[in-house]
Formats: sequence, structure tokens, C-alpha cells
Amino acid sequence: MWPDRRIQDLFGIELPIIQAPMAGAGLSDLAVAVAEAGGLGSLPCALLTPDHLRNQFGVIRQRTARPINVNFFCHRPATPDAAREATWRRRLEPYYREFGLDPNAPVPASNRAPFDEEFCALVEELRPEVVSFHFGLPEQRLLDRVVATGAKILSSATTVDEARWLEAEGCHAIIAQGAEAGGHRGMFRTEDIATQVGTLSLVPQVVDAVRVPVIAAGGIADGRGIAAA
Repeated sequence: MWPDRRIQDLFGIELPIIQAPMAGAGLSDLAVAVAEAGGLGSLPCALLTPDHLRNQFGVIRQRTARPINVNFFCHRPATPDAAREATWRRRLEPYYREFGLDPNAPVPASNRAPFDEEFCALVEELRPEVVSFHFGLPEQRLLDRVVATGAKILSSATTVDEARWLEAEGCHAIIAQGAEAGGHRGMFRTEDIATQVGTLSLVPQVVDAVRVPVIAAGGIADGRGIAAA
């Protein structure tokens, strides 16, 4: 028997395991497999168009009735800087030529769309059990509409300060994203990389700082890591 069932009871799942919503690496198949195995399956939406999101969520609902998490980014999109791009291209040009690559080849774009009015309307339409965010939370009026659907709200914190902020804004649980965690460094209240600590240092600090359940993320790859977290 798992000693603390707050996560299972909060999300209606059997196992205290949440699939990381890896944009570009997993869609409906992975979310369904995790949900059917007893964890919380997650659908990463940052790279999806609204129509693609509706389609993928429809596939999930056809294949499982278990709780599902849909994940969105809340970042501020970077402003293109032609001068900066030209600088890094010049700096890397010798390496391009060494490996027979064209230094002037176009760089593939990867547009990760932040949560907006259209995505919010889709959440209201599809009504997933859990909605998670990365890089903080959306603006209050959009967050209020998500909460009104009855969805449980998750977001990731990389520091104690971020965790306290997320709790104050109404998150039902907080993901403590340690420095070992793959993917995007979800910092949103600082840009100082020196504030980023390892998972097994961050988790107890966050647990001591907030009252809501805390989910460990980063460097956990086996049963010993789960037990330690």
C-alpha cells in the first residue's frame, strides 16, 4: 500500500505516476497506455494546432475512460533577432564546413504556441480531468475558465519561490522540476540558472514550503529513485 494517496485520490488514478507530457515525443497512444496501466496519461499540446488537439483527444476518449492530463505552455514567445542569428551562424560556420554542411541552410522552425483563448475554449469543450502548464500559469481570466470546468490544475516549479507562487495562484498540486529533468527548463520567475538545484534537494524544500501535493520530476529512472523521491 502506497503510504500517501493524495495524488491518486486527487486525480482518480491507481498509481502515483504521471507521464511527462513530452511535446513532439508522444501523443494519444502513449497517453492511453499510461492511463490504462493506472497512471495519469498526458497529452502534450504545445506543438498541436487546435484541430489536431481535438482529434488526438477524441482518439484518447475512444480508447480509455480514465483520467487524462492535457499540457500547455505559458511562455512568452521569443522575438526574432536577425543580428543574433547571424552571429551564431558565423561562429559555427567552420564546424558546418568541417562536416560538409551548408552554413546558409534554413533552420527548421519549431513553433510552440502558448495557451490562449482558442486553447481555453477547447478545454471548456473537451473537459479533461487535469490541465497542466509549463512556465507558470496563463493569465487569470483564462485560468478561471479552466478551473470552472472542474479540471485539476498542475504546473511545474524549479524553485521554492515558484512553488509558493503556484500554490497561491490555486494549483492543486505542484511538479518540483529538478535540474536533472529533461526537456524545457521551466523557470518563470527568474532567469538565474544558479537557482536551479537537483531533484532530491528541491523536492523536500518544496514539500516544506507548500501544503498541496508535490510531484518529483528529474533523474528518476527506477524503483529506488521513486522510493527516494
